Parts: sequence; C-alpha cells; structure tokens
Amino acid sequence: MLGHLKVVDLTCGLGGYAGVMLAELGAAVTLVEWCPPQGDAAEVAMDRRGKRVVALDLEGARELVAGADILLRGPEAFEADVGTHPALIDVAILAFEPGRANAARHATDLTLMARSGLVAIGGDPDRAPLNLPGRQAWALAGIQGAIAALTALHARAASGAGQRVQVYAYRSAVLANYREPLTWGWTGRIGARTGNLLVRGKSGVRQIWQAADGHVTWALVDNPPMMRAFVAQMGAMAGELAQVDWDAILVADMPQETLRRWEGLVAAWLATMSRTELTRLSNAHGMGLSAIDGVGDVLASEHLAARGLWRDAEIDGHAVKLPGPLFLRSPA
Repeated sequence: MLGHLKVVDLTCGLGGYAGVMLAELGAAVTLVEWCPPQGDAAEVAMDRRGKRVVALDLEGARELVAGADILLRGPEAFEADVGTHPALIDVAILAFEPGRANAARHATDLTLMARSGLVAIGGDPDRAPLNLPGRQAWALAGIQGAIAALTALHARAASGAGQRVQVYAYRSAVLANYREPLTWGWTGRIGARTGNLLVRGKSGVRQIWQAADGHVTWALVDNPPMMRAFVAQMGAMAGELAQVDWDAILVADMPQETLRRWEGLVAAWLATMSRTELTRLSNAHGMGLSAIDGVGDVLASEHLAARGLWRDAEIDGHAVKLPGPLFLRSPA
C-alpha cells in the first residue's frame, strides 16, 4: 500500500511503533540508530520490526532525510536540525506538549499511563491500581503518529506540500481513556476501580468466572432470551434461577444481595464445566458466554498460527515468538 514511500525513523524508543506500522503498510522505513535504543531486548526487537537499521549520527542522517517522504522523531531528536524539504512530512512524537505545565516532567510508559487515568481504573478496589502489560502509552503514541503521518500524506496529495506535526503520548493515552475524562468534564466526579464488577443501574454484576480449567466471561444482564438459555443449561443446579421470570424484572434494578445469591449458583455450576464445553453450549444455545485464553492458549492456538499471528525470532540467544504482520493482503 505504501511501497512508494521512504520513511526515516530517528526515534529512540518513544514513537518507534509509528515506524513499525508504516513498515507493515509497505513503506521502506530506515531506522537510524544514533542513540542507545530504549527498553529490553524484546522491546528493542519490536521497535525494529520491518525496518532497515543503520548506525549513523544525526549529521549523517541528513542525506536520508533529503530523500524521505516522512520523518519520524522522538523527544531526543525533536529540536535537531537534520534538514528538510518542502514535501517532507515531519512527525514529532513527544511525551508532553512543549511549553505546557507537564513539559518538564519525567516521562516513562508507567508515568504517562498513570497521569492519563488509565492505571487508576485498573484492578480491584481494595488493592493497588494495575497497569496494563507492555508499553501501552508508547504504543498509543506510535499509532497516533502513524495516523498523523497518513493524514498529512493525504493532504500532500492535494497540495504537494509537506507538514510538521506534533503528537503527544500523554494526550494519546488520555484519548484512550475516553470514559473517565468525559465523566470528570461533565459531572466533576472521579471514577473508581470496580474490579470484577460491571456496575449498571443500582447494582453491579460479576464478569469473570472460574471454570474447571480456566476462566470465562459472562454476566447477568437484561437479556431475557440469553438468561433463559443459560439457566436451562444449568439444569438442576439452577435452583431459584429456574423460577425467575426474566421478562418481568430488570437485573440492573435488583438488590445487590439478590444478585450475589444468584451469582453463587452460577459460580458453582461454571466451576464444574470446562471452557471448551461451555463455549460449545454457548454457541449452540445463545448463552452469551466466552472463554478467556491464557498466554499458553494464545501461543498454542492453531487458529491464530494459521493466520500468521506469530513469527519466530531469536533474542539474546533465546528462541521467542514475536507478533506477526499487523496487516495481511487479501487473496486476489
């Protein structure tokens, strides 16, 4: 798709995912390793995916920039003079907006995620907050950087002129946390962690359940056909659930004590069933249940392997699996 484009990547970690996405779309991306790469071996390997890597200083990168369509730079190269030309799309992917209150703050993926509010809503309410795995704020910034580059590329097709664009990892993470900023803006309330509880109406319902060999996701909801199908499969273990007229009640308005009693019956039944059997029953009867794969399940999945989700690689002498292509061309 982008095979006619040349991209020069001057990022040292933050922003590197933008180059990965453009490379996956077919662009010829050259990563100039003018600074020590950030992250562990696996993270560095991820940032290099699909890129040609050259060791040059910033002065040596000028010739590459002169022939590039897109230039990507992180905070380290933000103010560096590496040359330009009228058609160049120059995308700076920064932690915070320069000149604003946060500009001088230390920025790691953890601090960016924490300031965005995404960490505050992760985990159980009676425990410390949980961050998401991997470098999520960096990935979000890279995605926004790639989108910015493609948007400017579209504009260049009409005008012939390049642009200089700035993208901020902090803003990218806040945008991903769409609910909490809107709640604060409209009501002044700060959200709280609810853990394994989906709060609707007056009460909350459990979402994650222990099966005999792992976990599944399901919830008591206001969907009478689904509830009847689920209870029917519980058989004799349904207890009082078999007597509930699901068309005559609203689960969201039920007392929490009643929901906990009903969920106790559900938990006892699910614990006797395997994820495979539960999935089969759900697909056959419309129970609205899904199995949750663990890491081992994902790595061993024949379904995912057949679609090229993983590729084998070697890092520090160890065989590892890294994500495969982000995009696959449809068969002709």
